[in-house]
Amino acid sequence: MAKLARKEREYRTRRAEIITAAERVFSAKGFDKTTMEEIAREAEFAEGTLYNFFKGKIDLYLSLIEEKSEELLGYLHKQVSKAVGAGEKIRCLIKAQMGFFDKNRNFFKIFVRERNSFEWMAQKDRTKRLSKVYQTYIDFVARTIKDDLKRGEFRNLNPRETAYALAGLLNSFVCRWPKSSKKERLFDQAPFLTEIFLKGVQKSR
Repeated sequence: MAKLARKEREYRTRRAEIITAAERVFSAKGFDKTTMEEIAREAEFAEGTLYNFFKGKIDLYLSLIEEKSEELLGYLHKQVSKAVGAGEKIRCLIKAQMGFFDKNRNFFKIFVRERNSFEWMAQKDRTKRLSKVYQTYIDFVARTIKDDLKRGEFRNLNPRETAYALAGLLNSFVCRWPKSSKKERLFDQAPFLTEIFLKGVQKSR
């Protein structure tokens, strides 16, 4: 692969610096209270420079979510591809996702805080981009479940509906996590979540 031109390298580097600074500010203050001026100050750029990379605060916020979600999916794919055996793909997926959340606390604090906001979801352009991110994730989880179904390791369930069920279970823990102790790790909850998802709560007979 040819090396990137100097201007392109500089563009990508500056854009990444802005994204990182925005993550810190959005995490600390929330979407509504954050300004482009504050993000520029955190990134050590002039405010006008930010508009060379993003249309405005909404575009910057959504770009942050999209890029971090792509990073998550890439990590999950890499980890899950190593798994073999009954239910191992699901176990690996849960462990990998919880571990990623632990390492990216600022980002998921942002996502959880804003995603239930009525004002936020009422904006169609925002909702469309967030929905695309979520559906890409669901597609990946559904494919993972389908792989195990093909090997006869699960009951004959609809992979996509099952993916939504798993996502709901994981989301419930993510939502409460920012309010929990800073010492608590989501990764430590992975065995419990896996047990609940794969075996349910009913006593064996």
